[in-house]
Amino acid sequence: MASRNKQKAGKKATRKTPKKKTAVLAPANDAARIIAAIKRIPRGKVCTYGGVADVAGLPRRARLVGTVLRQTPASRGVPWFRVINASGRISFPVGSDSYARQRKHLENEGIDFVGGRVSLERYGWPPREKMLDELVWGPA
Repeated sequence: MASRNKQKAGKKATRKTPKKKTAVLAPANDAARIIAAIKRIPRGKVCTYGGVADVAGLPRRARLVGTVLRQTPASRGVPWFRVINASGRISFPVGSDSYARQRKHLENEGIDFVGGRVSLERYGWPPREKMLDELVWGPA
């Protein structure tokens, strides 16, 4: 009886290498809608990833918003720093250069942090009632 670990006659032993992960690209149409929604966030306001997805007409696609932001070059003039997570926090690790840069941008626009959080009731965009209208009737 042959051992399972022995190679068959005439076959070379091959080493399995891990497959490279391919980048997931957002569909161009969806990416354009997300970028347009982010550009609509007014100065001095913030929006959650899920809120951006809702305004873009892509409900429940918050992760796609993050993907689009990662893939968008800084030269496009997108106010990426106005997008925060649903708990009112910056998503970058505290203490990282990216965290400091985003917080500085937001503070320069007059947004206050209390305990590392932004008040979504005070600075959140769009206002809750407007977001519901947009969900029902589409972006303005």
